[in-house]
Amino acid sequence: MNEIEERIKKIEEEIRKIPYHKGTEHHIGKLRARIAKLKDELLEKQSGGGGGKGYGIRKSGDATVVLFGFPSVGKSTLINKLTNAQSKVASYDFTTLGVIPGMMEYKGAKIQIFDIPGVIEGAALGKGRGKEVISVVRAADLIVLIVDPKNLNKLEILKKELETAGIRLNQQPPKITILKKSSGGLKINSVFSLPFSELTIKEVAGEYKIINGEITIKEKISFDQLIDAFAGNRVYLPYLTVLNKVDLLPGFKKPKLINLAISAEKGIGIEELKEAIWNKLGLVRIYLKKKDCQPDFKNPFIIRLGESLNDILERISICEKETFKKAKIFGPGAKYPNQEVPLIFVPQEGTIVEFSA
Repeated sequence: MNEIEERIKKIEEEIRKIPYHKGTEHHIGKLRARIAKLKDELLEKQSGGGGGKGYGIRKSGDATVVLFGFPSVGKSTLINKLTNAQSKVASYDFTTLGVIPGMMEYKGAKIQIFDIPGVIEGAALGKGRGKEVISVVRAADLIVLIVDPKNLNKLEILKKELETAGIRLNQQPPKITILKKSSGGLKINSVFSLPFSELTIKEVAGEYKIINGEITIKEKISFDQLIDAFAGNRVYLPYLTVLNKVDLLPGFKKPKLINLAISAEKGIGIEELKEAIWNKLGLVRIYLKKKDCQPDFKNPFIIRLGESLNDILERISICEKETFKKAKIFGPGAKYPNQEVPLIFVPQEGTIVEFSA
C-alpha cells in the first residue's frame, strides 16, 4: 500500500470512530473532502503513463459514442454492424488493441462510434491501459455499456470504474457557482434547505484552498455533489446499457437494468439501438433554406435538443451570417407559415429555418 492509500485508510478509520451529529458534521465533511482529494491524487498518480497506438483520436461528425465493456462481449462485431469500421473480430480476449473509429449515418446525422479495448477491473487506476481507454470515454457524448450473458451481473463494475474515473452517468452538473475572491471571507447563498450546514460547506471549501469568495447553491444537492463541484474535474455523460448475444438466451426476458437486448452477430435489435442512440444524444433535424428557395430535405442540419438559432448561426459557414438578426420558420414549431422569430428561438424536429437581416 502506498503513502496516499495509507492516508486514505487512516482518515476512513477516523470517520468510523466519530459519532455523527450536528456537532461533528462539519468535521466529518472536511475529512470526506480530504479523502476525495486524495483519491483524485491517487487516480492521477496510478493512471499515469504514455499513450499507445490508436489512442490519438480526432473527433468528427455530429456526435461521438464509445462502446465500453469487458473483453469479448462483441463490441467489434457491433461497430462493424453499426458503421463502416472494419474492427478485427475473434473469439479471444483483447482482440482490439487500439481505438477503432467508425461512422454511423442515421437520419442524416454522422455519428462517430469508437470501439475501445475491453476494460478490466482497475481500469480507472490505469490497469490494462485504462488511462488511454478512460480518456477516450471522457471525451465522448454518449457511453454504451455492453455486457453479454457471461457477465450480465458485472454491469455495476463497469459503472463503478467510470464513477471512480470522475464520470457521472445520466447526471447533470450540480447548479453551484464558486466565485473566488482575494478577501472578505466566504459567503454562502442558498434558497434551499440542505442536508449539511454552512460550516460544513466552509470546511470543504477550505480543503480546496478557498477561503475568500462566494458560493451559490441553486438546487437541492447531496454532499457528493458538493464535493464534485469543488473538484471541478467531473464529466457528466448519458449512457445506455446493452446486452449483446441475446440469441444465446432463448426465451430471455430483459431485466430492468438493461435498455436494449441485441445480437450484433445475428443483426437482432440493431435498428432499435440506432434509434436509442439518436434519442439519448438528443439529436434534432432542422432544414435551412434561402429566401424564395425550397429547403433541401435530403440534407438536414443536425443540432442538439435545446439549441437556439443563435447557437446554429455559430456553427454554419456563411460569410454574411453576422448580419442576420432574425429568422422565419415553417413547419413544426411554427404557429403559422413564415412566422418571424428572434434568434433566441429554439427549433424542434423538422423545423424549416430561413435566416434574414
